[in-house]
Amino acid sequence: MRVVAGKYKGFNLKPPKEKTSRPTDNKVKEAIFDMLYPLKSNCVALDLFSGTGQMGIEFLSRGVNLVYFNERNFSTYKILNENLRKINSDGIKVSKLDFKKALKKYKDNNISFDYIFLDPPYMGDLLNQAIELIVEYDLLNEEGIIVTESDRDLDFSYIETLEKIKEKSYGRKIIKFYINNEGNISR
Repeated sequence: MRVVAGKYKGFNLKPPKEKTSRPTDNKVKEAIFDMLYPLKSNCVALDLFSGTGQMGIEFLSRGVNLVYFNERNFSTYKILNENLRKINSDGIKVSKLDFKKALKKYKDNNISFDYIFLDPPYMGDLLNQAIELIVEYDLLNEEGIIVTESDRDLDFSYIETLEKIKEKSYGRKIIKFYINNEGNISR
């Protein structure tokens, strides 16, 4: 795993220890950021299910001012912090919380995001739950973008203010981009 482009291009990142982890490969990561190009200036991103932090680090490398990382798994959280120490950026906030508690914390502290990357463990319904809380808590700025990575073709068309703008498949992985078309994304 390495940083693909930007300020930290070429930095090697420590991979996860768990065999069940499935980091976003470099080809997919590069495609995601090509589709997001150009990134907004003076913006804030969230990597909610951070794993080892490679997506959030890629956001930082490409000029995002501040990235919030959240990873609940203790051993992966340790690797995340090792990777963040390598890049030594001031634009980092890290938490080790259940994603629901993390989202509530952001809401309670009036934090909102221009970019949110969601790649939860594939089992269960975590992606749906995360999207619904992001909407309920109004955490996505106007014209903010949510990027999802999943193994299922999930549909969020019932959320009126989120519009799917792009979709691409890479083997089993389905990457989708949603934009907030209104100032307040509450239903």
